[in-house]
Amino acid sequence: METETMLQQLLDAMLEQQGQLCELGRNDLLLIESCRREASPEVLAVAAATVRSTLYSVDALSDKLRLLSAQVRSL
Repeated sequence: METETMLQQLLDAMLEQQGQLCELGRNDLLLIESCRREASPEVLAVAAATVRSTLYSVDALSDKLRLLSAQVRSL
């Protein structure tokens, strides 16, 4: 893979991860606000599932970043 292409992929993944981390923060705030308002268990379960889903996305992207990092090191 060409160095410039790998660098672009790495930067794109980093920007995507930053966006997902912001989304995770918004999800956390939603969960906190739901608890503060004494929301129903169903609403809390949906909020928690949203946070969990975002965490899985962040983890998957971290794996992608690790792979790209290893590829760059092997050049």
